[in-house]
Amino acid sequence: MTRFFIVLLLASSCTFAQKLDTAKVLNTQKAVIDTAKKVNFLTSIIKKDSSNKRSIPRTVLLRSLILPGWGQATNKQYWIIPVVYGAAAGGVYAIWWNNSKYKFYKSYLSQIVVDKKTEVYIPVNGELRGPYVQTQIEPAVKSYHRQRDLSWIGLAVGWTLQAIQANVSAHLKGFDMSDDISLKFEPNIQPTSFGSAVGVKIGLNF
Repeated sequence: MTRFFIVLLLASSCTFAQKLDTAKVLNTQKAVIDTAKKVNFLTSIIKKDSSNKRSIPRTVLLRSLILPGWGQATNKQYWIIPVVYGAAAGGVYAIWWNNSKYKFYKSYLSQIVVDKKTEVYIPVNGELRGPYVQTQIEPAVKSYHRQRDLSWIGLAVGWTLQAIQANVSAHLKGFDMSDDISLKFEPNIQPTSFGSAVGVKIGLNF
């Protein structure tokens, strides 16, 4: 009788272990499916149309918005990529330059406004120059602040324009650029209030 209970206990343990293993396998499969669903969006962006080697305009637009120059690379317009990054580098430098000047002059303006100083001396090319009062420093602070904001706007506009350029180029690649241009004359009958009118229809194929 004791042996029977031992065998029954071992059989129950094996069955329970099999159920646990089955649950683990199902959970693993579910996790793999969920992961596959999460990457579907990224796959739809970076995939290419294998049946048609022309770039999909919408895909090119999304790629350009994600990374400047990616759309141009998809269109095989590699010569545009240095232009894009050159313009981007200029925009980033303009933002950095104007922001540094804005903070520089703002620090001296705060000495007058916050620290209640009547005038300050500002180092220019290694030499202290001045004295400068509040009305002389405020225009510089406002000017560099405005130029910094305009630089940010310019960078955003440039980013958008390069995406539009890539999208338009992808659309143009889908046009029929062959030399098959022909003019056809065909008879045509048009109904009118007085009956039917016979005429000629001109068709231009391009």
